[in-house]
Amino acid sequence: MKLLIVEDEPLIAQRLLREARLYFGAKLTQVSHCDDIDDARALLEATKFDLLLLDLNLSGDDGFKILQLSHMASKDSATSFQAIIISAHIERAVTAFGFGVIDFVPKPFSQERLFLAFKRYEQRQPTDNKSDSLIVKKMGNIELLAIADIDFLQADGHYSKIICCDGQQHFHEKSLENMLQILPGNFVRIHRSYAVNMQHFQRLAINAGGRYSIDTKFSREIPVSRSMYPKIKELLGAS
Repeated sequence: MKLLIVEDEPLIAQRLLREARLYFGAKLTQVSHCDDIDDARALLEATKFDLLLLDLNLSGDDGFKILQLSHMASKDSATSFQAIIISAHIERAVTAFGFGVIDFVPKPFSQERLFLAFKRYEQRQPTDNKSDSLIVKKMGNIELLAIADIDFLQADGHYSKIICCDGQQHFHEKSLENMLQILPGNFVRIHRSYAVNMQHFQRLAINAGGRYSIDTKFSREIPVSRSMYPKIKELLGAS
């Protein structure tokens, strides 16, 4: 495993190096460190790194420039890598997850929190081009929500309401249309205002008054529009 640390504070960079070696052990075959955008780009273009630990404020320069390099590259490119953000700028976490980063670790960080991010890296499928989590805001804090725990989504103006399998609800600043662009293909739009995680599908129903709906394992009577009903039937292979 090849690791690149991009951090302009020497003490933090040294700590990240120590913690990475402690966690990954012999799996870690190469560790490189740089403290500015240009050096990071040069290293990423020359070497295929597996994981990037990235600060967002690099002596006033924007670490997102490095993520843009990966975002534009193909998966087979030498500039393709996975990233964990280590930054005090938690207000930028939503943007970071839009790039598909594995995790956003706020500074100052504990060993436990950093190791959780490393664990998420290990659990992530190497062929998966999308994150397995969404970032949500809850009680003023930023949390990761596992996509597999989402039952369905509902449009709420220019935002989206996320309804989880356990009944918890979260709001996301992206519209339903934009949410469907970042979620995996098992999330299917069934109505102008609703999209369902079809992994939890249980029943397609015709209700009184000719209304259509979907039941999941966790929710009942999620509306299906008349225009979408034939497409949902076709998707399910129903006659």
